[in-house]
Amino acid sequence: MFLAAIRCVRADVTAIEDQFRAAYELYAGTKHAAEVADLDSKYVVALERAMGAATQGQRLDEALALRDEIQRVQDKVPLPDKDDDIDPVLVKFRGTYRAQSAKLSESRQKAATPIIEQFDAALAAYQEELTKAGKLDEAYVVRDYRAAGLAEKLMGKAAAVSLTAASTAPEKPFENSLGMRFFPVPITGGPSEGKTIRFSAWETRVKDYAAFVKDEKLEWPEPVFAQGVDHPAVNVCWEDATAFCAWLTKLERRKRKIGPKDVYRLPTDHEWSCAVGLGKDEDPAAAPAAKDGKVAGYPWGADLPPPKGAGNFAGEEARGQGQSQGYNDGFERTAPVGSFAPNAFSLHDLDGNVAEWCQEWRDPSNPVERVLRGGSWNVMRDTYLRSSYRRGGTPERRNDFCGFRVVLELGSGG
Repeated sequence: MFLAAIRCVRADVTAIEDQFRAAYELYAGTKHAAEVADLDSKYVVALERAMGAATQGQRLDEALALRDEIQRVQDKVPLPDKDDDIDPVLVKFRGTYRAQSAKLSESRQKAATPIIEQFDAALAAYQEELTKAGKLDEAYVVRDYRAAGLAEKLMGKAAAVSLTAASTAPEKPFENSLGMRFFPVPITGGPSEGKTIRFSAWETRVKDYAAFVKDEKLEWPEPVFAQGVDHPAVNVCWEDATAFCAWLTKLERRKRKIGPKDVYRLPTDHEWSCAVGLGKDEDPAAAPAAKDGKVAGYPWGADLPPPKGAGNFAGEEARGQGQSQGYNDGFERTAPVGSFAPNAFSLHDLDGNVAEWCQEWRDPSNPVERVLRGGSWNVMRDTYLRSSYRRGGTPERRNDFCGFRVVLELGSGG
């Protein structure tokens, strides 16, 4: 009788599991599988296009690496956790793929979570029913089943691990009192290695900087072209940008949005390199000027003009700005931040829109100009669009193609 009762309970639990697994497949699993297949298909197309360009350019190692990656995707071999000893162009392709794949996983997890919660609630109700009826051994079987992990039962082991990681990993951005969003960027080498550095997802907006100007009663020259509140702030010199960071730090500490030792500041040149994907390719100790343009390639890959949607540059739409044929981003001057796809760290416009101030002197042996990184809306030349390009500007210089991005360093300020 006892064993028969246990078998009956297990049959009931299996029936409940089947019901909710069907709901998961209907609302999350099948859709996710189709989205992954579509992503893989588009990834292969992009790889094939890049391989063709590498072949024509006689870049043998790059072409071979891209060909192997195409074969890996077609054979459905999982992407490795680390990108060791592979072509830099492929590293950037994989970074974009991982970012898009993470968004699909997040969407699936959002759809799966309420189903898993309802699954657990149904089992909890059944456990309670058995307990009230005095069927304690049977109730124990249900409780033990619940404790074994319901997500894995519905989604499979790999997906369930992903769901668990998503609940603890810092995937969600930190949003400050101005609505600026910050994502963590791992820093490889240099004084910041091991520190918690969060980059703003986008360049400081007009509305962010306007709050500082109003509060501090400052003058701020307007550009000759129209901007919306979500466009990047321009005509901001290095001194202005540094003052904004100090003001924001005080404001956020007062509002208890950050801790007493957390600080907003401009990124260092090497931190910016890590954010754009060059952290392992450059010497953190070398002067920015010595690294200017030395590493070939752009955030999107190795070819010009950029692929459609890569960023805001001087394309066909930029009349009178030495524009390039074959590319049109739709914005004659600045664009609203976040108008183009983010990189693997969820950061927008690291190339294009406006050039961004960094902390250091471009040449410490001749401290005249501070470092500016990234292309801008008024350029399209190879030199200016390289991820490794370093422009220079005196600290008091203002231009309508210069802005800045803020980072948040946790636990280091005084």
